[in-house]
Amino acid sequence: MYEQFYGLRDRPFSLTPNPRFVFYTQQYHEAEGQLIYGINNREGFMLVTGQPGTGKTTLCRDLIEKLDQEKSRSVLMVDPFLNGMEMLAALLTEFGINVPDRGTRKELLDRLNQFLLAQHAMGKNCVAIFDEAQHLAPEFLEQVRVLSNLEVDQEKLIQIILVGQPELLDKIRTPQMAQLDQRVSIRVALTDLNEEDTDRYIHHRLNVAGARDQIRFSPKAVKEIYRGSHGVPRLINLICDRALLAGYASQTRDIQPEHVRKAVAALRGEDSEAGASAHPKKAASWGRRAGTIAAVGLLAVATGAVAMWQTAQSTPPDEALFTRATKNAPSAVDAERDLNSFVKQFRSSRHYDDALFRLANLEVSRGDRVSAVQHFAQLAQHAPVGSMRNAAVIYGAQASHDAGDTTTACQSITPDLAAALAADSALASRLTALSSTCAAQASVIVPSDSVRADFVRRVDSLANKARKTASIDTSATRRAKSAPPRPAATKQP
Repeated sequence: MYEQFYGLRDRPFSLTPNPRFVFYTQQYHEAEGQLIYGINNREGFMLVTGQPGTGKTTLCRDLIEKLDQEKSRSVLMVDPFLNGMEMLAALLTEFGINVPDRGTRKELLDRLNQFLLAQHAMGKNCVAIFDEAQHLAPEFLEQVRVLSNLEVDQEKLIQIILVGQPELLDKIRTPQMAQLDQRVSIRVALTDLNEEDTDRYIHHRLNVAGARDQIRFSPKAVKEIYRGSHGVPRLINLICDRALLAGYASQTRDIQPEHVRKAVAALRGEDSEAGASAHPKKAASWGRRAGTIAAVGLLAVATGAVAMWQTAQSTPPDEALFTRATKNAPSAVDAERDLNSFVKQFRSSRHYDDALFRLANLEVSRGDRVSAVQHFAQLAQHAPVGSMRNAAVIYGAQASHDAGDTTTACQSITPDLAAALAADSALASRLTALSSTCAAQASVIVPSDSVRADFVRRVDSLANKARKTASIDTSATRRAKSAPPRPAATKQP
């Protein structure tokens, strides 16, 4: 509705993924470059993760546009709630292959294999991208793994890219998905923008939409946008779109902090001056109602404030900050900021280990694995024994592995770990998957034949011990669930 006023060809901050508006940050360039390298070299499995709104789907569509259509056939699968057979049928359809009625799994796989062989003979590469992959069922993922077995002369016939939120990493790290996890050769993560990139992102999208520098977001307005969005591209789009609407209502092309504040208020469902000026009668009515509500609630608010002040006075500062970070933080970004402050200020607090563990996991979830590895190592050093130390070692090794440093990850595995995890089947399962990966990549990690043999024996031993631990724990749980209930005790007269 405001495009004509601003002289724009398109809405610059539409939420629909559009490759024309792609903003190339350094991490975006690197992610796309790695994926193109993997496709060109027929690497097989690739993984893209990132928090909601960081541009994963846009990256997928931009990647498809970048591929040479003469040399590649690519499809984007956007429905993650299919079973294995439905996925095969949908994949055949997307590639333009006829799907036989009531065809068996073998028939569908045979048709796909024939198609892939024909494309390979013509020098074409086939790429299948699965978006929202964190929702994929285990059956679906297992079918995807089977597709990776389609190869000729040790060259994969189809390149598979799984794209999803960070939960996808946990899903494929389970022992059941170990074979799939081991096949992932390229892993990239998209994170939020910093304040400088947020400014460049805004003006890039405006110029693509035809602004020709006729619209100005002031530096203070950009700061407000960054504060409200935390650098998440999707939230930046929402706030900027509403800020342009507020500027249109004020008939100005100079967007200031007050326009951004109105935009944020509108997105939160709060009252705003823009709405009040557009509907003066409603605004006056709302003002009278607000005054009545305020008068009735004033005493209760004052009483509550006194009680909160008294409670705050008696709460130690480390307890207050830890509670705010773990229970009252409005977003993951706020929680991470408070936990960072906590671990810097309160090293002697009883919550220190827990705060470090939570902080490292938040960093993993947004793709900052370098910081996560550092904090997991810090936790392992501060808690030299016990379950927290074991968790720090395992999670830190996984973060190193996902960051591409497999050597450091595997060197973290020590002989005492499997025995130490006897009471924790979840950590034992993670150790099993990681040990299997280390054994599979031993030739890269340990070049020396004699040392490598000892390394493989050690990680295999750890994996077996951890597997037995998880099996014993699961069997005990199953027996406990299936055991008949004990009769209720009766009182003797």
